[in-house]
Amino acid sequence: MRSSRLAAMTFGVLWMSVSGTAEGNHPRNPRDPVSRALAFFEPSHGDGEAFLRQLRPAPVSASVRAAVVAALPHEGELEPTDDERAKIATLDAVFEFHERKGSIVIKVIDVGHAFVGLHARTVLLLSRDALSLVQPEELQALAAHELGHEFFWDEYQAARAGDPARVQEIELRCDGVAVTTLRALGHGPEPLVRAITKLTRYNERLHATASGASYVSLKDRKAFIEAIARRLSSRARQTTSGPRSAAPRAVSIGASGLERAPV
Repeated sequence: MRSSRLAAMTFGVLWMSVSGTAEGNHPRNPRDPVSRALAFFEPSHGDGEAFLRQLRPAPVSASVRAAVVAALPHEGELEPTDDERAKIATLDAVFEFHERKGSIVIKVIDVGHAFVGLHARTVLLLSRDALSLVQPEELQALAAHELGHEFFWDEYQAARAGDPARVQEIELRCDGVAVTTLRALGHGPEPLVRAITKLTRYNERLHATASGASYVSLKDRKAFIEAIARRLSSRARQTTSGPRSAAPRAVSIGASGLERAPV
């Protein structure tokens, strides 16, 4: 039986149960969430892995993790099926990349919609609905986004108190972390794009869109993901070609607020 207590708790978790619903492409300025999120990654110079290593916080201690897990409600927790266990097992690669193997507890839950959330920096909550929707690489993408929240935990908590634009920016930063993670695992950004689209559309059909204001439009979110992926690919090409490589492609922030080459 679905637990109202567990369902209520998910509203206090950093979650990805919906990704925004508006599809418009409005003019942007340098202070909007997309532009600021792109600017955040500018110091990386396309070397996302090194950038994340510099920012990565220490993991939660074993004693704190144990206290967090002990405080979780048991109602609504589900025993994973064999298929779910197989998907969950693929997350080890994500945890290893983020130096979190053994530090993250995974719980499968029933909350009545597609939900993936990081609770107290140490518990990854996966709803059965979400697990049924995504393929293993897509689940890795969603988990990488959630682990991205660790980099900005205190800032995000403060923003939730009354700065929706900052919340949207941080959600985009977490997408950037996910793209960097996927690249390290040998994937492009496509699993993340597919995953957020699936969860968004599924929850829209259920009218489970309470967190929609936390995200920019799905269209802009996809464009941001692709822009970060292009930066990482450009950096990789420069590194591979060595000192004889061409000069880096000049980029600018256009009217949409997204990275593009001047024409």
